[in-house]
Amino acid sequence: MPELQEDFHDLIQQVRSGSEDAAWELVGQFGESIRRAVRRALNDRLRSKFDSVDFVQIVWNSLFRLRDRLDRFDRPEELVAYLVTMARNKVGMEVRRQMQTEKRNIAREKSLDEMNARNGAELPARQPPPIDIAIARERWNRMLDGQPAQYRRIIQLRLQGYTNQGIADLLKVDERTVRRFLKRLFLTTTT
Repeated sequence: MPELQEDFHDLIQQVRSGSEDAAWELVGQFGESIRRAVRRALNDRLRSKFDSVDFVQIVWNSLFRLRDRLDRFDRPEELVAYLVTMARNKVGMEVRRQMQTEKRNIAREKSLDEMNARNGAELPARQPPPIDIAIARERWNRMLDGQPAQYRRIIQLRLQGYTNQGIADLLKVDERTVRRFLKRLFLTTTT
């Protein structure tokens, strides 16, 4: 046990002197304790807005800014208790800020589904506006105007998702005929 404490003191002294490797070792040894404390303290409604890692980084930032005060920890347990308390305080401050202030009270937030259920309204479906539907109908009618019945059938089948080969098989025509007609139709409707 004394050997572990001596290792801990050496690690703390290296961190205090600015060793980046020692700082990473400290993070590796005690980071999981901070993350668990943050996860326990973080309100469910805030989990969609904040990640636990954000708070863990804030705790480490605070600790490393005051690295000259690290010598006050004699045992690893004291450091863990300090880090866990700091994590709870940081999360608690953010919880109060996000849930108890007028400006950012997320308890007042409602999902669109909740609001619509309460008002009896439904969200509009994702449909094109009426003007787009009218334009599409006009183009459709223009494409079909003056076309023989077999060509109209090619257009209808293509719009239903059939491939050129599938249309040719259904209508018992050559696939090249279907392809040429659709190409010509496309060129005349886009100009």
